[in-house]
Order: sequence, then structure tokens, then C-alpha cells
Amino acid sequence: MSVRSNSRSGPRAGFTLVEVLLAVTILSLVMVGVYGIWSASLKAWKRGGEATEVFQRQRVVMETLTQLAQSAVYFGASPELYAIIGAKTPGLGDSVSFVTASDAFLPPSEGNDIGMRRVTISLERDDYQRTYLAIVNQPALTVKDNSKQELQAHVVSMDVSGFFVRYLNPRDGDWNEKWEDPNVIPSAMEFTVVFGQPGDQIPSVTVTRAVDLPVAD
Repeated sequence: MSVRSNSRSGPRAGFTLVEVLLAVTILSLVMVGVYGIWSASLKAWKRGGEATEVFQRQRVVMETLTQLAQSAVYFGASPELYAIIGAKTPGLGDSVSFVTASDAFLPPSEGNDIGMRRVTISLERDDYQRTYLAIVNQPALTVKDNSKQELQAHVVSMDVSGFFVRYLNPRDGDWNEKWEDPNVIPSAMEFTVVFGQPGDQIPSVTVTRAVDLPVAD
């Protein structure tokens, strides 16, 4: 009498060590991939947000410069008070001074100057030698009385490394780098602002805008 042996094995008790290690490896690879995608998306979102914020600040600066220039005031009877003065500062760039009726960049502490004031816009350096765009306000009709006083410079933007101005000569239609004639005002002013500082993550951006001066008409 022969005896048949049953070669069928019973149900498996669990996963082998190799299978567990393989599953853990696959799961780790998936998690690394998901984290990489999430991290890249987060960085792109942050860069997009930073770029949008920088663009908005640039737009505000250019719009304000435009508003100040378009509100320029000039009376030929008193050219010494209303002259537009454009100069260059060695190592910094350009500066421009003119009388305006705009109250843009006028702090509450200088509210008495509202109506008409002389503004001087230029590039300055802070205590750490970082450049910034600055504005100085003074009463329009008392320039001589205030010439010996120390005027306070207000920050327009800390994110500016270059500021240049050109002036459209109404006599010959040429653009001049400086303006020193108190008896004539330019037909337009062209502002060029370099936004960004050396070492910033976002590359520098140069914005140029020409502004017609209604007072010249």
C-alpha cells in the first residue's frame, strides 16, 4: 500500500525581508519625487510673488515720478524761483530739482508745503553705502531762505542703484544730459531708473519713461 504525500504548501505567513525592503525603497523614491515637485513649485510660487511685489514697487516709483513732473510749475516772471535744474553727481548719477504742485511723497510732517514745493530727486547713499532714490522737499517761494538749512532727504525707494534724467530742449528738439537755463524749461523729461542692487537674487531691471511737461506748452 502506497502513501501519497501532499506537496501543496499552506498559506504564506507574511512578506519576506526582501519584499519589505523593496516596498520601502519604492515608497521612499515616490516620497522624494513628490517632495521635489512640491519644493520646486513652492520656490516658483515664491519667486513669482516676489517678482510681482518688485514690479508693483517699480510701477509706483515710475508713476510718482511722472505725477511730479506733470505737475511741474513755472512762471517766467520769477525764473530764479521756478527754474528746473538738472545736474550730475560724480559717483552717484543725476539729480533734478523743480517746483511741483503734486503732493506725492510729501510726508505729513511737511504738510505745510502742500500746494507748491520744490523737490530735488537724486540718488543717495545710506550709512552702509547702499544707494537709494531720495527726495528733498522745501517751500517753493523761499528757496533762498532755506538754502542754508539742512533739509531732510526722504526715501523714495531703497531698491534703486541708478538714476538718470535727460531733458528735451524745445529750441532744437535734442535731448540734453543736463539742464541749467533758468529762463527756459524743457518740453519733456526722461527718467531712467535702475531697480535692483548688486547681489540681489532678482536681476536688475532698467525702466525708462519720457514725461511731457504740460507747463511747457
